[in-house]
Amino acid sequence: MRRTVVLLLLLAALGPFGPSAGPASAAPREPPFAALVPAGTTQVIRTAHSHDWCDAIWCTVTQAWERDESGHWTTVAQFRSTIGRRGFGKTREGDRRSPTGIFRITVTFSTGDANPGRLPWRRRLPTSMVSDQPGRRYNTWIEQRGRTTGDRPSMRWGLIIDYNHPRLVIGQGPRPVAGKGSGIFMHTSRPGALWAPTLGCTQVGNPQSMYWLLTWLRPGARPRIVQNL
Repeated sequence: MRRTVVLLLLLAALGPFGPSAGPASAAPREPPFAALVPAGTTQVIRTAHSHDWCDAIWCTVTQAWERDESGHWTTVAQFRSTIGRRGFGKTREGDRRSPTGIFRITVTFSTGDANPGRLPWRRRLPTSMVSDQPGRRYNTWIEQRGRTTGDRPSMRWGLIIDYNHPRLVIGQGPRPVAGKGSGIFMHTSRPGALWAPTLGCTQVGNPQSMYWLLTWLRPGARPRIVQNL
């Protein structure tokens, strides 16, 4: 009787298919954005909340993700970063929030005279700005006569996130929605404010980290910016 009970317990533990039906090797866990980015995208810069460094709502981590030939995503680098003072969820100009979603890269930029990477690039001059003034120049890169801060240290390296149809030429391209927000960048920090919150951009505080991201990106990878996903 005892032998029968032991045998029944053993069979129950093995399950209906016997010892060969043990759990399969766990598949690599895919990131939340995996099913949301275009099929041809193999590089993603993702920024998400992180309390590894501080508990403020603007404390984030920015990660570089790459998809291999088998379709699996892995993190190849990550950096401490900050976003708007009021966190994610941008809906309007001046709300001090950073946008949530998946975005193209409009253009990369730097203050030097040569493109540090391989994506489309534009040099930031002392006169450079993306206008937040209502009208035909809204959310458009312009050169403003008399301006002297366009090449400030926080703009040394960066990129423009395709939020609300930023334009590189006045009147050229889809029209930005008035008041929805303008000049949403990913950029580095200003001296003495390495981890300060932003007005709505994503700040990769260490300048060398932002430089690395620009050199890592490849046009053929159809890169995307992923925020809060």
